[in-house]
Amino acid sequence: MRYSLEDLFKQAVIDNLATILDSPCWEARMVYGCKTSKDKETGHIAIFNTTKGGDFYQELVESEVDIFYSLGWRQGVYIISLDNYKRKLDKIEKLIRKEMNGRQNPKIITSLKSHRARILIKYNTITNKLNHE
Repeated sequence: MRYSLEDLFKQAVIDNLATILDSPCWEARMVYGCKTSKDKETGHIAIFNTTKGGDFYQELVESEVDIFYSLGWRQGVYIISLDNYKRKLDKIEKLIRKEMNGRQNPKIITSLKSHRARILIKYNTITNKLNHE
């Protein structure tokens, strides 16, 4: 099935995991770092990745939106969330290697490893949800 932006927004509105972020100007829902909003005046719908850097949430690129179009809201959220966790894990791995080859501060290394473990738990939780829904 191919979903439209309107279908995806409706799915987000009824998603019991979604946080409600409504304002007088828009309706918005967020789950696992993915936010969708609908402008009340224009009806424009957008999907954002809230974990990519910058001062403002970044709207998903076309290939990421295609995931939502083909899989629906919740499955799309899971896929984007897993990509975000992979990106975080890669960053942590680089920081661990840098610290191991540099100062070798045990507190920093321990902190990075525990952060990696927390991210891995979240990654595995989302993977299980993706495989069982």
